[in-house]
Amino acid sequence: MQAVQNYLSSNGFSNVTVADNQLLIEADGTAANVQTAFNTALMQYSVNGTTVYVNARDAQVPASLSGVVGAILGLNNVVAVHFDAHTLALNTSPATDPCTPPNCPTPAIANEVFGPQQYQIAYDATCPSDNPHCPAQNFTPASATAVGNIVEGNLTQVIKDLRTYEQTYKLPQVPVTVVNAGVPSPDTSGAEEWDLDSQVSTGIAQQVSQLYFYAATSLTDSDLALAINKAVSQNKVKAFNMSFGECELSPYIDGAMLIDDEVFGEAALQGITPFAASDDNGSACPVEGLTNGVPLTGPPDTSYPASSPYVIAVGGTNLFTNADFTYDFETGWEASGGGPSYFENPPFWQAYTGSGTLPIVPSSEGSAVGTGRGVPDVSMCAGGTLLAICSANVFVSGTATLIGGTSLSSPLAMGSWARIQTAHHNKLGFAGPLIYQLANGGPSPSSPDFNDVVLGGNGLFTALPGYDYVTGLGSWDIYKINKLIPSTYPQ
Repeated sequence: MQAVQNYLSSNGFSNVTVADNQLLIEADGTAANVQTAFNTALMQYSVNGTTVYVNARDAQVPASLSGVVGAILGLNNVVAVHFDAHTLALNTSPATDPCTPPNCPTPAIANEVFGPQQYQIAYDATCPSDNPHCPAQNFTPASATAVGNIVEGNLTQVIKDLRTYEQTYKLPQVPVTVVNAGVPSPDTSGAEEWDLDSQVSTGIAQQVSQLYFYAATSLTDSDLALAINKAVSQNKVKAFNMSFGECELSPYIDGAMLIDDEVFGEAALQGITPFAASDDNGSACPVEGLTNGVPLTGPPDTSYPASSPYVIAVGGTNLFTNADFTYDFETGWEASGGGPSYFENPPFWQAYTGSGTLPIVPSSEGSAVGTGRGVPDVSMCAGGTLLAICSANVFVSGTATLIGGTSLSSPLAMGSWARIQTAHHNKLGFAGPLIYQLANGGPSPSSPDFNDVVLGGNGLFTALPGYDYVTGLGSWDIYKINKLIPSTYPQ
């Protein structure tokens, strides 16, 4: 670390700062400093009227640092993630429908509008009013578990909206801490996304001990790496959510995948579970986010950071409930991101067989469909692309808004896991190996521990019994999964 600091300082960089976990070093420098220190060339281009910069040659460091420096970020502002949230419309009701949360009409089987209590009922964390003595009666909220969201920009209105959501749905007020990673930004363009993340995750959790916002300066790979590393190095949360992504080729090329995987690996070792949206482009990935939400309008690929083996990738479903909001069935959402990764190797737990005879995830053993890490791991309600099916009623700038996408399913999954962590006194560690221990591989792969989704597809892949590249293992049955976790776990 000292050798890298000395090298940066000797090449004119200032504000050289080492992260608490000593995985990252930040430094400020001019374009001339960068070109000299890393033997590269920075070029400016105009893209859709915006001036951007990018390094035209691979960045290099002296041979003496070759075993120390893994990657250099911040040499371009072209590569950035996109959100996976979509504002939706009611499916059958007219635009003048007076339904506002929480006083919505009695739902049909194809219920469209969900508040936090309705998600809790649907995913078996509490009981409906017509059956107050169901098995999930008095299931613990996530009151002993702290969670986080990786965000960007100014959070002032987002926190106000969270308070409105809590008051509307009679939820306990969550203590909130904003941690800036880098220069604070006044940007509010992502407020809708951060509203969804914070309200839905704490809503299905019913109550968390603390909510942290780890705020990046921008959505570029380099700035987000700082925010992710801040969440991990502080080590104050048991889970954090990332409702954004990009074609995994981009972070592979610019080095962010290498750096972030190191950080996610540390998170897993510390017992933190990162969650990420699997993307809203089906079995393809959107190019520059321009086609996000339109299946098969990009090259076949998975999204990062969802494809990291140390992240729980969350796909999307269409959730259908009974009149009392209890679970009926789900279908795979047509835009649910999924498939085998081109760049990430499968973690060993995807090769588990459970009580079956074949690996749970086919690509974990180099089958015909691919040899990479399988995405997603689990799935939950995404709510549709344009029309609401199980969309979330959240508040954006003080106004009730219906939002869906894997930006909805990912915080739902994190909030569900937070409840399970509290029930097990926060001793479960990283969720990846555990959830695959509860699943089965072929030839009879269906597992009773998850809500198995067997209908629907995302383009190249189809929802099938057991694991599939549309919905993963299926959706959480929170009460059942919690009950079936061995008392001796982790082993």
